[in-house]
Amino acid sequence: MAFLVAIFLVAFLTTKGRLSPFLSLVVSALAYGVMTGMGPELMGAISEGLARVFSALAIIVLSGSVIAEHLRRSGGVERIVADILAAVGGGRGHLAAGLSGYLVALPVMCTMTSYLILEPVVGGMGRRAGGSRRRFLFSAAAFSVISFNLVYPSPVIITLTRSLGVSPAEALKFGLPLSLLLFIPAFVYLGRIPIAEEGAAVEPLPLPPRLVSWAPLALPILMILAGLIYPPMGLLGSPDVALLAGALLSAALAKGDAEETIKRATRRAGVIIFDLCGAGAFGYVIAQGGLGPELSLVLGPIIPAVALPFLVASLIQLAQGSRVVTVVIAAEIMGGYPMDPTTLLFSISAGAFVLSSLSDPYFWLVKETTGSDLRQNILGYTLPLTLFGLIVFLATVLRWLFFV
Repeated sequence: MAFLVAIFLVAFLTTKGRLSPFLSLVVSALAYGVMTGMGPELMGAISEGLARVFSALAIIVLSGSVIAEHLRRSGGVERIVADILAAVGGGRGHLAAGLSGYLVALPVMCTMTSYLILEPVVGGMGRRAGGSRRRFLFSAAAFSVISFNLVYPSPVIITLTRSLGVSPAEALKFGLPLSLLLFIPAFVYLGRIPIAEEGAAVEPLPLPPRLVSWAPLALPILMILAGLIYPPMGLLGSPDVALLAGALLSAALAKGDAEETIKRATRRAGVIIFDLCGAGAFGYVIAQGGLGPELSLVLGPIIPAVALPFLVASLIQLAQGSRVVTVVIAAEIMGGYPMDPTTLLFSISAGAFVLSSLSDPYFWLVKETTGSDLRQNILGYTLPLTLFGLIVFLATVLRWLFFV
């Protein structure tokens, strides 16, 4: 009961109280600790939760923000989208928009940031390619969540691998093919939903050189893949070092604009990391209260073991909307759950897809930029993400039944 009250409090303070996610999560952590009888150790648990997330994600989030700001200011994102559209063909423009979202979200380390830098380019491409601007933007948003929730080294998967003790190679071995499999339902669904067109065409901008555009995107991904394939690379293949290398390359390519690029990126990264640290505090306090074993004991006879992590993550996602916050909290709660760690990882990841609606800031960003009403936004954003989550959960169950 205390957990449900705390989850409701997070949702209420964020949506009705207009508090930042960081403050909502820390206040809710305090409330949960008081309700469960924690004493002076409560503030220590909050500090520990904050520190764990900051140490895990601070370099990654800041580096991703620098790469994103460079792509935006240099016009590199225009080159990336144009190259992808040329590769897949103009008749499959919404697939090109989706692939752009899928690829850019990985080194940028934030779905909303990647969408913001893609939005003017992808939206204009929708009209020029003979398609729907809204359809193209919905595709960019949905595909960005696919890679963000499933493909190492996104913050979602890094958080889960480190919290649950799953090797990055194991997570990538299942998550990458699964993310590519989702291209099929994503392409079919987003290509057929009824969407009214609106907005004027945007003229294409001059394209910068490919090196300036693709190198900061490709360098960290190649370094991480090399580290997974050839473990002696060690330090150079770690996500922190690889993304830091991408950020330094972005600053070097920015030349005289480097100082302003880093300054803007740091402000954006600060907001993101504060919110994630709040999630770390909330999740750690709940974990210290022993909720995971309690849930297993009470709900185990009623709910199949593989479904419980999925349901917990779905409830958290519904309450507060942020995917990284969802997995940080769910991983803390389900730590020590008697299940194969990889199955647990992807059950939680599946739950972070579903029910993303009114409490999700990405939902409102997509609604505002597409000019959609609530019905259209649910059709173009909430429903495809929920479909992806159910497919991921089904694939995870099949893996658990036949390969574990």
